[in-house]
Amino acid sequence: MVGFSAASWFGILSLALSAVADRDSSNPACKALPSDADWPTRSVWNAFNASVDGRLIRTVPIASPCHNPTFDAEKCQSIRDNWHEVSLHLPSSSSVMTPFFANDSCDPFTAPDAPCVIGSYIIQYAVNVSTKAHVLKTTEFARNHNIRFVLRNTGHDYLGKSTGKGGLAIWTHYLQDTQWIENYQSTSYHGPAIKASAGVSVNQMYDLAAKKGYAVVGGDCLTVGFTGGYIQGAGHSSLTSVYGLAADSALEYEVITTDGRSITASPSNNSDLYWALSGGGGGTYGVVWSVTVKVHPDLPVTVANMSFSATGISQDLYWEAVSAYLAFTPSFTDAGGYGLATYSQASFRVAPLFTPNKTVDEVNALTSPLRSKLDDLRINYTYATASFPGFRSAFAGVPGYQDEPIGVFNFGGRLLPRELFTNSSLPKTVQVLRNITAAGALGYDIAMRATVKDRNAPPNAVLPAWRSAEKLFITLVPWNDTATHEQMLAARSLVTNVIDPPLHQLAPNSGTYLNEADSNEPDWQNSFYGENYGRLLSIKDKYDPDQILYGSTAVGGDRWAEDSDGRLCRISRADHGR
Repeated sequence: MVGFSAASWFGILSLALSAVADRDSSNPACKALPSDADWPTRSVWNAFNASVDGRLIRTVPIASPCHNPTFDAEKCQSIRDNWHEVSLHLPSSSSVMTPFFANDSCDPFTAPDAPCVIGSYIIQYAVNVSTKAHVLKTTEFARNHNIRFVLRNTGHDYLGKSTGKGGLAIWTHYLQDTQWIENYQSTSYHGPAIKASAGVSVNQMYDLAAKKGYAVVGGDCLTVGFTGGYIQGAGHSSLTSVYGLAADSALEYEVITTDGRSITASPSNNSDLYWALSGGGGGTYGVVWSVTVKVHPDLPVTVANMSFSATGISQDLYWEAVSAYLAFTPSFTDAGGYGLATYSQASFRVAPLFTPNKTVDEVNALTSPLRSKLDDLRINYTYATASFPGFRSAFAGVPGYQDEPIGVFNFGGRLLPRELFTNSSLPKTVQVLRNITAAGALGYDIAMRATVKDRNAPPNAVLPAWRSAEKLFITLVPWNDTATHEQMLAARSLVTNVIDPPLHQLAPNSGTYLNEADSNEPDWQNSFYGENYGRLLSIKDKYDPDQILYGSTAVGGDRWAEDSDGRLCRISRADHGR
C-alpha cells in the first residue's frame, strides 16, 4: 500500500476537492447540508419522525445555556464545572467528548454573545433507535436524501468518527439488552458467553460476568460502549496479557447491512465480515446490533502501585530510574501483568501494576528486581500492594480505573515492539521517550502482551503489530478550554509533526491503536490497519457498496474529504490511488 506524507496527502486532497464542482447536494459526489435548497423540508422531517415512532432528535448543543438568547448563568456554570465529566455528555445524542470536533461551535467557555450554532462537525439529527426497523428506515432516509450518515453510541471517540456536519445519526446508546448463554456452541468454542446489544457498556459486561463467577475482556473506562468501536477496534484490557484483546473473544455479531439485510457474522457464517468486525474498526462495514463474546474464568488479582519524582535528583538519574521500569515490564507482562504508567520530566507513577492470578508474595517477587535497582540508584519511591478475590472487585478497588476526565488531551502514540526494551535497544528507546516529554507531552505507557492466547481462536483483523508489542505508548498534549481554536490547532500539530514522528522512526514497522491515536495520523491506513487494509477495503465494498458508512480514518475514509465548509465530498479513486 502506498503511503503519503502529510504534505503530499493534503495536496492531493486539495486538488481532488477542487475538481468537485459546485459544493452543493446537486452534485451527488457531495453530501447535502441544511443550507441546500434540496435539504428535506420540516414536513419531510416530521414524516420521517413519525416513521421511526417519534424517536428523531434535533440537535441542541448542550452548552446552549451559556449563550444568548437562552443564557442562564447558573446552568452555564454547572456545565462549565462538569464539562470534562462523562456524565454530562453521555445522555446527549450529539455532544462529542473530544472538544476539537465541536470546532468551538457552541462552547461554554466563550462569551454569552458568541454564536451558539451546531457548527462544522456536529450532527444535525439523531434517531434513538430501539428496533431494527428504525435502523433500516434511518439508513434509507439518509440514502434517499443524500445526507451524511453517522453511527453513534456513547460519544467516547477521540477521532471524530461519531459525528459530522449535517449528519443524521443512528444513536444506539439505549440498546441495553444482555443475555447470559450457559453453553454456547460453535466450531471454535464451547462454553459460557454473553450476548450484548449495541449500547451495553463495559461496566454492565463486568457486572454480569462477575455475577456468574466469570470475567470478560473489557476496557479500563467503564462507560465505554462494549459492542461498538471498542471491541471492533481490537480493545485492550487489564486482562489482555492473560486472555488477549477483546476482539479475540468475539464469537459472533448480529449485523444490519446498509442494504437492509439482518445477518449473522461468525467464523462459519459470513466469515469475512466476522474477520473484519473483529479488529478492523467500528462504524465501517455494517450496523452491529449485538455481539456475543466468550467469558473467562475469574481470577484473584494483586495490584501494586509505585511512584517517584525528579525532585532533588538530576534528569539523568531520574531517567535511569524510568529505564529500570521499562526493562522490567517484559518479565511482568510474561507473568500476565498489565501496567499503566504515566510520566513526564517531573514525575513517574504506575497505578496499577495489575496482576491476575498472583498473590502479594508473588507480585513482590516479580517486582523485586525493579525495586532493587531503584534502591541501588537511591531513588526515593513509594510502593504498595493490595489483593482482591476476583477481577471485578480488583477493578473497583483501583482508583485510576474509575472514569477519568474527558476532553483534556490531544492524543498520539505508537505500539512499541518488545525488542525496543532489550538491553541493546533500551538506551535509544529511553532517549526518544525523554525527548518526547521534553517537547511538552505526557507519556501514558500501557504495558501488556496482546498475543493470541487460544490456539483454536479464529483469525481476525486485529492490527498485526499488536501481537509483537510490549507497550501501547500514548502521547498526551493538554487541551486548553480557553485557548483560541488556532492555538489548539497548533497543539494538535505539535502531536502530529513533533511529538509522534520520533516514535514512528523508533518503530517504523509497527502501528498504533486505532481508537486512541492522533486523528491527523499521516499514514493512518498503515498505522491503524497495516497489511489488512486492502482486504478490509474489499469487505467494506461487499457489505457497504454504496459507501454509506464513513469515518475519516475508517477503512474507505480516504475516498472522501471535507471541504472548507465541512461538507463531505467523494474523491475519485484515481485521485487518491485506490
